[in-house]
Amino acid sequence: MLYKCIICKEGKFFAQISPTESGYCVKCQRVRSFLPDTSSASSARRTTEMSDTFEGKKLHPSNMERFRGKLGPVASSTNNIARLSNTSTLQNCDYFKLCLEFMLSVGYSKRLFNRKHNRCYCQECYPARCKDVFIEGGAKYVIPRGWVRFGLYIDDAQAEVERIWNKWVVSYHGTSPQSAKSIIEHHQFLLPGDQCMGGHVIRIREGHIPNKFQVYTSPTIVYSGDDIYTPAIPFRSKSGRSYKAKVVLQCRQQPETFKVQAETIGAGSRRICPIIPNNEVEYFSEVRSSIIPYGLLIRVFQ
Repeated sequence: MLYKCIICKEGKFFAQISPTESGYCVKCQRVRSFLPDTSSASSARRTTEMSDTFEGKKLHPSNMERFRGKLGPVASSTNNIARLSNTSTLQNCDYFKLCLEFMLSVGYSKRLFNRKHNRCYCQECYPARCKDVFIEGGAKYVIPRGWVRFGLYIDDAQAEVERIWNKWVVSYHGTSPQSAKSIIEHHQFLLPGDQCMGGHVIRIREGHIPNKFQVYTSPTIVYSGDDIYTPAIPFRSKSGRSYKAKVVLQCRQQPETFKVQAETIGAGSRRICPIIPNNEVEYFSEVRSSIIPYGLLIRVFQ
């Protein structure tokens, strides 16, 4: 398959297929990183190679995202956030469309979202036979079953330099729809005492630990999606049915920038998550730049 040097765009063929390759660039005269060629001349061959690659391998969803994300622009309408290059079945998923309806009702700008990384984890789109946990960045990545993810745009240069898809862990941050909107628009988390662009000052929510100027996340959405962190919002769909909805941010978080502690919601002996023990379900960090949201997760229920 033809790859191109990320610096000089010199072409080089590699036998294997992966999101990125390293090799000696004749033009640069040094070892460089190479990305798959996205020119029209190689599009037909690339489509066949993608099919062959995914046909026989059960790849981690984020690995598939990284692979497909490097293969060039998506031919899709800017007016249809549900139209995807890699998961066309989402257009036929009623649960995905219901979550999309709620997301648009909150007033999020479509320009914030990267449709290539939309995923639905309902029972139909992500059945019980699929794995519940993977290892990402050396830590457990608990799949957010029952939620829909709307992919967010992130800084590609930072992602490449920091190698966040390979080195950083997956974490979740429960919040309200409006707070999530502010975080996405600011492209970073804000700590209590910070002032938003609109002038609003971030404060510690009532019922939370006072005088703690930190960002709290969790390795499991079961914990971040608890009512204490993620309030349920009433929602009436176009069909006239009444629902409730929650939002959680899916993030990549830099290792060694946060501390791990036990749950603080008073669960007692009740096991919160079947995968992550209660004494490891909460992360906290004062390094706001070490947490990058890459997906808005939504769950709608009655």
